[in-house]
Amino acid sequence: MDRTYLASTHVGTPDPRQKHPPDGQTLSIAWDFPLSIFRENLDMVVTVRFWNNKQDVFCEKIERKRGNKVYKFQDDTIDKSKKILTYKIDVFNEDGCLVDQWKHQFWKELIEINKEDDIKIIDLDENQVF
Repeated sequence: MDRTYLASTHVGTPDPRQKHPPDGQTLSIAWDFPLSIFRENLDMVVTVRFWNNKQDVFCEKIERKRGNKVYKFQDDTIDKSKKILTYKIDVFNEDGCLVDQWKHQFWKELIEINKEDDIKIIDLDENQVF
């Protein structure tokens, strides 16, 4: 998002937001399901991963056969960590079955290491476990 996302930029009207335009990124999602699939009461799960490997997960009920949703990630604060790296969108029916999935080309499952697990260090020279 930047100054070009403001309508006033395109029509030339006064806008106080021109002095401090929004800053950040957007993820725009559009869908058009066949009626037979839409009737299965669909839920959409959007997983957005950022450059710091943190993830935000959003769950939305799909209430229309055709629609769209825009997620805005502001980056006008001191914290500049909301830069999108990749994303995945899963659509589930009421039975929890995956109906459809969209993945960004860089999407891979995140490998999470539990920091509370006991990690053993093996010294190969001494054959000792610490």
